[in-house]
Amino acid sequence: MTDKEKNEKRAEERHLVATEVTFHTEDDIYMANSVDISNIGIRIVTENPVDIRIQIREKDKLVQYDAQLVWARVKDDGSMEYGLKY
Repeated sequence: MTDKEKNEKRAEERHLVATEVTFHTEDDIYMANSVDISNIGIRIVTENPVDIRIQIREKDKLVQYDAQLVWARVKDDGSMEYGLKY
């Protein structure tokens, strides 16, 4: 069993879609507690996930979803990667 198979927690099958995605927060103010802090960052805990509205082009149709930010991480090349649930 590969590491990817061992760490797989997805409830639904995923498929790769190369399309533009637009996302917006709702100008809400979120309260959080700091967990740890350093000179270059902070880890925080929120009571509820951060709400984000996303727009995805699917088969030449613009579709909108209300989503929740579930995870974020920095990739090896310095770009960011986010997981959202809708």
